[in-house]
Amino acid sequence: MRLTQSRLAFLACALALPTLAIAQTNSSASPMALEAEADQRALEAALSALRAGQYRDALSQAENLASRRNPKAAALAGSIYEQNLIETATPEAAAKWYRRAITGGNTDAMLGLARLGIARKGGSTPGEALAMLQRAAANGRREALAPLGDLFLSGAAGPRDRTRAASIYAQAAAYGDADAAYAAGILYADGDPDPMDDPLKAIGFLRQAAQAGRADASADYGLMLYQGRGVARDLKGAAQWFKAAAEGGDMDGAFYWALVNAKAEGTPQNLELAVQWARVAKGSSPDADRLLAQLEAIIAKPKPVASKP
Repeated sequence: MRLTQSRLAFLACALALPTLAIAQTNSSASPMALEAEADQRALEAALSALRAGQYRDALSQAENLASRRNPKAAALAGSIYEQNLIETATPEAAAKWYRRAITGGNTDAMLGLARLGIARKGGSTPGEALAMLQRAAANGRREALAPLGDLFLSGAAGPRDRTRAASIYAQAAAYGDADAAYAAGILYADGDPDPMDDPLKAIGFLRQAAQAGRADASADYGLMLYQGRGVARDLKGAAQWFKAAAEGGDMDGAFYWALVNAKAEGTPQNLELAVQWARVAKGSSPDADRLLAQLEAIIAKPKPVASKP
């Protein structure tokens, strides 16, 4: 069983750029409403420039609007700096604008500053990232949950707390995050007392991740079925998931698929197929190498010649 690595793809997530509707000017509107309409048009102009690849123009308009305490514009400016869309971009500038947007409660900026903190850029830290992810999650940003779990699991922002990480991953899994489901499944099945193993929870999360197409989860879910952990032993089901894992490129899955083909467990014996997949798994573990050696020795043995009558 393996622990999933932190999904640092989170670091590369770009700020979501909403398409904002432009309100029609109402001549009888209050000065405050007219100002809001003007700001909305200015923000849409900045977004249009960004979509057109006119990054400096987009940044200039965003910073000008942000100077009037518009949090969406400040978040946009921070995103342009974070993504290095202009030559003079720096993480420090991104952090500055994200912090300004956060004072207005902008959750995109919270996620952006968290990305910088996880990467230790722009003067931000994992501790600040933890705080930002917690705020974003509390404000309904589901995508904050998995990286929050990663921080508790890694201990990058404080003491490691695997139990809390598992709980947060479970929350993310409930919203359909297959990567978080896999992480939760591993934590509930890896034999570590923090948290205590719970095969029923583990197999449910691993099933979710496997059904979402994760090859590593397919291998681990198949192993739970093979061992009968959290469910009645199911060799046929295990073999099917081992096959899916192997064909998906998972080395453990290739080993398991070779093994069940060699032993005729859940699938008819097929030594040629077993050798094929054992060769794929070669070098992934001592067990895989031993299996390959045993299979090649069997294949190399001369077949007995039938005696003539």
